[in-house]
Amino acid sequence: METASQLLPIILYTLLSILVVVVIVFVYKLTITLDKANTLIDDVYIKVKKLDNLFEIIDRSADTINVVTNKVSDGILNFVLKIFKKRKDDDYE
Repeated sequence: METASQLLPIILYTLLSILVVVVIVFVYKLTITLDKANTLIDDVYIKVKKLDNLFEIIDRSADTINVVTNKVSDGILNFVLKIFKKRKDDDYE
């Protein structure tokens, strides 16, 4: 009985020491992994910022094309309406 009461704390302290070492190694590996992930996220953020400029240019170009297309289509529509309006006026006379 005395042997068990002396041996049990030694076993518990040994297991606790092993657990502390495993937790320290795990936290160290986790820190390394998080640093790598942080570097990767920073790279992705920089690339997205570059693409934001590209998409802004594309958006402005699309808006300009839309304005030009609307003006051209309005001009054609007005021209066609003037032609039909003149024909109706000629028919009434």
